[in-house]
Amino acid sequence: MDKNEDAESSKNGGVWNQTLMITKGTFENNANIFQRIFQKITPFFGLAALLAFLLVYHGYLIAAGIHNYQKAAPLIYVTLFFWVCFIINFLVGTENFKRVYEDAATKLDDFAKRRAFVPITFKLAIAGGLLAYTIVEAIHQPTRLIGFGGYVFYLAFMVVFSNKPRKQKMVHYKINQRKISHILSVETFSISQKLKELEGRDQEKVVCLYPIISVTINWNIVTSALIFHYCLAIIILQWSTGRWFFEQLSKLIVGLLEYAQVGAKFVFGFIAGPPNICDLAPVFIFTSLQTLIYFSAVVALLFYFGIIQVALKKSTWFMKVLIGTTPVESVYSWACTFLGQSEAPLVIRPYLEKLTDSELFAVLTSGFSCTGGTVFAAYVALGACPESILTASLLSAPMSLACSKLMYPEEEETRIKEDDFELDHENDKGFFDTLCSAGVALVPTVFAIGATLVVVMSLLALLDEVFFYIGDLIGCDGWSFQMLFGYAFFPLAYMMGITRNSEQTLLVAQLMGSKTAVNEFVAYDKLGQLQKDAKLDPKSVLVATYALCGFSNFGSMGIQMEVIGGLAPGKKTAASKVMLRALCAGAIACFMNATVAGILISNPVVCNSASVNSTCFRIP
Repeated sequence: MDKNEDAESSKNGGVWNQTLMITKGTFENNANIFQRIFQKITPFFGLAALLAFLLVYHGYLIAAGIHNYQKAAPLIYVTLFFWVCFIINFLVGTENFKRVYEDAATKLDDFAKRRAFVPITFKLAIAGGLLAYTIVEAIHQPTRLIGFGGYVFYLAFMVVFSNKPRKQKMVHYKINQRKISHILSVETFSISQKLKELEGRDQEKVVCLYPIISVTINWNIVTSALIFHYCLAIIILQWSTGRWFFEQLSKLIVGLLEYAQVGAKFVFGFIAGPPNICDLAPVFIFTSLQTLIYFSAVVALLFYFGIIQVALKKSTWFMKVLIGTTPVESVYSWACTFLGQSEAPLVIRPYLEKLTDSELFAVLTSGFSCTGGTVFAAYVALGACPESILTASLLSAPMSLACSKLMYPEEEETRIKEDDFELDHENDKGFFDTLCSAGVALVPTVFAIGATLVVVMSLLALLDEVFFYIGDLIGCDGWSFQMLFGYAFFPLAYMMGITRNSEQTLLVAQLMGSKTAVNEFVAYDKLGQLQKDAKLDPKSVLVATYALCGFSNFGSMGIQMEVIGGLAPGKKTAASKVMLRALCAGAIACFMNATVAGILISNPVVCNSASVNSTCFRIP
């Protein structure tokens, strides 16, 4: 048994040794990352011009701060943030830091092996502290704590319907050179109990025990992801500084997206910017969807200069230390935040064929739970609050990993080593070619979204009329197809904290059902209409906005199947087998984000952009 334990310990390695391996790779890549970014920039500026630009920029920043610090504060903080990131990257690459870190990592690893109960106790203490903090903070609003019922329900549901939380294995024993096989269920017997049973029955001493592997949920990864998710939610939703930062960031993004209207108005004229006439809504495909083309070009430029790759590469070490997921899982969960389920697989394309089944499931789950930056503007245009969309997208990364590891535990050893994992920084296209082709490439997507909305909205109206007719025949008025969604998702909406009255709960449940059965565009459109009609209170609007933020719908199953199957044909069969389960995990991740938001936010406020009705001109 000691040999088996030593072999397993040697195979898996300590937590700190794995962290050290990731960190070494990060050290080696720091110089290459900045060198590649510099190589992209220098053809346009040159070293002397770049230095001159930095001097002029910082001089201007100082002058702006002296003139009016309040206006210049966001730009100053952003600049300081980038300088802190640059200094940290520089320091961690020094020999002194490597030597100190290696020594500390070795000592901590030895301590963890000798005192295995310490990490577990520490994690339980953090979880207990977070629970106590939430209860004390919400003691004056006890209805917020109802969300904990939904949180526990979702966890229990995923455990019960997990792929193989505890798997039976054929165990082979050798007794006096006679090989005996038994089915050992870890739910019923422990290894020591089975050995004693065999010894007592055969009155023989067990000479040799072959290695035994019991496949169980990795609670270390799951609990780490849940704790990280909850801490991140507190920083974003409750800490005043964190909340202010994300409010400013969302305003910056919205301001950036508004420039898309300049190009749209130039091409489409007054159709892209129609006069404000009462009861005359703007043409959606010529206003909101054009922003997708513009923002896709912005994302393509960030990818061209390697900025997105740098952020994703850093997340590998960050997520490995805090959660323990593999590089592919970590990178993909954050890549979806920027790129969405269609473009994010391109980032890990060389590694798709090497994924284990559990890693593939994590990739699919992240695709269903995330929302790409390119559709950010479309959600906002439909009435969603930009701060909620931004925070929900960030929170989906750790929550999707926790849900995927609960629904489909890892049974294999990853085939992608940390030292071999790299993100492609090369791009054969030039600057202007990248800029133009990114916008052109999204044109079919824009028209596909428009065509989908035409079909879906028309069919929903037809189905509503059919159900109304069926109910009217027996004297029951008000039946509709969406009513089915409402009753199906009613318990989930109630457990998520929508408890003011049954009408509010039913409306939110219908939105959740529409998002799952149809798509999030239809659901956000209905949410915007409900806000204008003042049928939802701020708490319901908040929870609904978070719950709808994701691609977890049946239509996305086909998209993911085609994308994964096209990039990795060998994984298409495996993906098809777990696609529905991954959709369920992705939907739960979105609903758990909404549940946590409902627990932590004490005084939700409806976003001004979605609630303010400007004066319109009425035609006689």
